[in-house]
Amino acid sequence: MTRTARIAGLVVGAALCLQGAVGLAGALGAGVWDAAERLSIVGRMPWLADYAVFANASLLVAGIAMVTAAARLGDR
Repeated sequence: MTRTARIAGLVVGAALCLQGAVGLAGALGAGVWDAAERLSIVGRMPWLADYAVFANASLLVAGIAMVTAAARLGDR
């Protein structure tokens, strides 16, 4: 059970980190990440357009917290 929870936490955390990083790259206008807006979930939600940087940063922090918690779960 602990192994399943750890793997699920790592997968979900990595997905959140990826979404946050891609969204931040698209929102901050990095030139090489022109396709980042298509990959970002926040970019598809028009009501979050004014808060894109905050929402993507929150996704990134939540992903880091999830990966950290999942990694520490295996130490028990």
